[in-house]
Amino acid sequence: MQDQQTRLAGLHARLGLKRLSRTWAKAEIFLGLTAAGAGLFLGDWVLAQKEINVGLVLVSLVLFVLGGYLALAGHRSHLYQSSNELTAYLVEEMHRANQRDMEG
Repeated sequence: MQDQQTRLAGLHARLGLKRLSRTWAKAEIFLGLTAAGAGLFLGDWVLAQKEINVGLVLVSLVLFVLGGYLALAGHRSHLYQSSNELTAYLVEEMHRANQRDMEG
């Protein structure tokens, strides 16, 4: 595990990337889905009223859109983290294969 962390830190350093937080990505997904759900429920409630309040309809739409964006941003962060880890692993494997070829 430590070797993988070292490879990943080296990859980040070479590419000039900063380490992404899995906890923050999960929080983004949770908060985004919560906001999107609240927007849906608010919009449903507002549209069921006899007199439709356009301001609340816009608020519900904004909550839904921004919540969806936040959830997707958290998901994208998870994808980037996985991609970086797999890239570091692949580079290390290629390096090992190259060393074996040079030795033998």
